[in-house]
Amino acid sequence: MSLQEKKNQKSRLTRRGLALAGAGAVLATLISATPAAAATGAGCTTIQNKTGLLCVGWDAQTTKYLNTIRGNFDSPIWGVGNPRIEVRVLDAQNKEMFKRDRSWGGNRRSEYADFEVTVMMPRDASRVCAVLFEGGGYMDMACSPVYT
Repeated sequence: MSLQEKKNQKSRLTRRGLALAGAGAVLATLISATPAAAATGAGCTTIQNKTGLLCVGWDAQTTKYLNTIRGNFDSPIWGVGNPRIEVRVLDAQNKEMFKRDRSWGGNRRSEYADFEVTVMMPRDASRVCAVLFEGGGYMDMACSPVYT
């Protein structure tokens, strides 16, 4: 192999290496921009004479920075008429710091509501609760303590 061929080969390898390094840096940036949960939690309670279930869940970076909160119910026998789920973030004094809700029409046997938390909490979150309403009336509540 001549000196010129070796130089050209070395130049091609260097360009490939830079391209691969650049692609790797972009991938690392994309991955690091998506927050991974430091902790997750969940809790459930029975509803409708223990024939159904209401659950709450969360994942968080810290007690002030929650990624998502969610609530769901399953009522395989009777269903829930015109259900609404509120998912709340509460502090140690049970003061509401963040709330989202979702509702459905008709009789539903199973629904799931997942919400992204878009603000940092002003105080440490103590628990996340999902409250289920049927036709506008309170039905039950499930809570899970927040810890990281």
